[in-house]
Amino acid sequence: MTYLITCSGSKKQPIIHNPSNLQLLSFSEELNDARLELLHLTNIQLNWDFTLPAWQLYSGKTYRKITEANWNKQCIEIRILSALFGWIKHTDLLPYYNLTMSDNIPQFNQKIFQYWHNQNLLNLLVNQEDIDLLSQGYRKAIHGNANAVATIPNVQFNDRGDQKGEWLNNQIEYTLCN
Repeated sequence: MTYLITCSGSKKQPIIHNPSNLQLLSFSEELNDARLELLHLTNIQLNWDFTLPAWQLYSGKTYRKITEANWNKQCIEIRILSALFGWIKHTDLLPYYNLTMSDNIPQFNQKIFQYWHNQNLLNLLVNQEDIDLLSQGYRKAIHGNANAVATIPNVQFNDRGDQKGEWLNNQIEYTLCN
């Protein structure tokens, strides 16, 4: 089982030298060509010499509700849907960037979520047993609409990160790792 969450518009600027690169991101085999094309289309310049684990780079509400100990549990898999990188794991090292699914790609007259949807790749990395905590806007990148892409928890969320972060933190807290 994997928890699926969105990236965050709020990000910290990495200040410690911690080199990485695009090929070291999770799902590189499946997504690297699309990632390279999107980098070219958006002309985003990345400084791979200064990175943070995704869970530290993103600083939105969901991320702040999860304790560091829970982020560091080795038996937990959290996938983050990034507007720039597609699926990544919460432990992947990322440089600072600024892009959302609702941003436009001028050359194609389409939004980022449409780019990912047209690639038809993100859906291949989702299982029905995964736990869908994605926002409606990010689900469009996977299958073109706001419907759930995997199992939805039996909890009423208002689609804001606070509630999802608290719920996820509780789930991870009670997960025992061998």
